[in-house]
Amino acid sequence: MIAIPVKTNKEKTAVSTMFGKAKYFALISKDTIEIVKNEQRGGRAVATWLKSKNVDTLITSHMGDNPFSVLLKMGIKVYFAGDKRIEINDVLLKYADGDLPLLTLENFNTLIKEDIHDNHSSCKRGNKPSIFI
Repeated sequence: MIAIPVKTNKEKTAVSTMFGKAKYFALISKDTIEIVKNEQRGGRAVATWLKSKNVDTLITSHMGDNPFSVLLKMGIKVYFAGDKRIEINDVLLKYADGDLPLLTLENFNTLIKEDIHDNHSSCKRGNKPSIFI
């Protein structure tokens, strides 16, 4: 199953620039898209919730290094949707065409350019996420 943080609960919605604080997530299984309210608090809780929903792939435009590390540890692949506004159908087409980069420890800080924060303090840029949380 694929998960994408989205801005609204409408079918034609854009990918959210938030991850842990995204109001909704689109859950895509085969040809169905279900948009569910995110009632979790923070990126780590969202990562655990997504795993409980059998998500194995996440497409996002932003996230902190701690949730990214948790997702990697859980075996969830994370793809970068880009830093420009994009609607869910367009990002799914790019994913299907193989046009979205897979986020790795090596390219995470290069592709996710905004400030990275965890729940309590900001992290220094340039540090690679730790998969040993």
